[in-house]
Amino acid sequence: MAQLIAAQAVVARDELDALDAQVTQTTDDLNAVNTEIAAMQAQVDMRRSNPDRLVRDALRLIDMPQSAIPANLNPAELDALADLRSLTTELNERSAVLAARSEDLARLRESVAAKRAELDRTRARAQVLAAAAARDDTTKRAAEVAVLEQLANEAAAAQTSLAQLIAAALPQAQGSPASTWQLPARGPVSLAFGPTAFALEPSLVYQGTLYPHFHAAIDIAVPFGTPVAAGADGIVTYVGHLPDGAEIVLIAHAGGYVSEYAHLDDTFVAPPVKPGQTVKAGQVVGFVGLTGITTGPHLHFAILRNGIPVDPLLLISRS
Repeated sequence: MAQLIAAQAVVARDELDALDAQVTQTTDDLNAVNTEIAAMQAQVDMRRSNPDRLVRDALRLIDMPQSAIPANLNPAELDALADLRSLTTELNERSAVLAARSEDLARLRESVAAKRAELDRTRARAQVLAAAAARDDTTKRAAEVAVLEQLANEAAAAQTSLAQLIAAALPQAQGSPASTWQLPARGPVSLAFGPTAFALEPSLVYQGTLYPHFHAAIDIAVPFGTPVAAGADGIVTYVGHLPDGAEIVLIAHAGGYVSEYAHLDDTFVAPPVKPGQTVKAGQVVGFVGLTGITTGPHLHFAILRNGIPVDPLLLISRS
């Protein structure tokens, strides 16, 4: 366990460095765009204060639809209008870039905060395990049990948060059920849907039976950075992190279905989808990572209908 946690700390540290570099670059880009917009706005303001009649007329005409502009404008008036239109168009374009870069920066800062919290937790656990291992076997085993309890508590908090996000997604899961489903990534199933001995999986009442540990998803073993595709047509309802640091994407599908794609990572590639976006089956919605409580890179793929887990493989086999 100590080696695994130490390895996770190294990965988290490298990813945090990469995120910090992206934040710096995006902040610089944002400042540059702000400077450009300020210069363009100054030009617009200067024209508005210009006493020249041609400029005043251009300002009056700029807001008119093309069909309403008089046909008898002289060349000088047309040039003034074209100049102002060009400046206004460029200002609008740079403003759109500013909005997009501001959104990128907010996303990166959220990812940095999640990754830094994950790194802090991992480092603290590594220190506890290392100190215990230096004493005796009894202390080492006690420390491992304590760390497992911490991980279990984080997993429980993540499940609570996930349940709330799924409940919020259900109003968008209307209409007739999707006719076909597909696997979001190709690879061996490393952990199937159903009861498990894995202690970090929460308890679940499934089909009337209480299981102490139940894996309400399938894990697909694929390399870090593997593209993840939507399992069916739907609407993205959430892109972000759970309390345990896992980055997830949730998609609402017709028929009361919601699909979850977990342990993603946007450290090196911006998230390809945003909440509210409509996606098609097979469209890339993320990339496999190592976020959250995981022993290696894999995709955690879950499907729920009206909040109740469904075995994805059974659903796909019927498609």
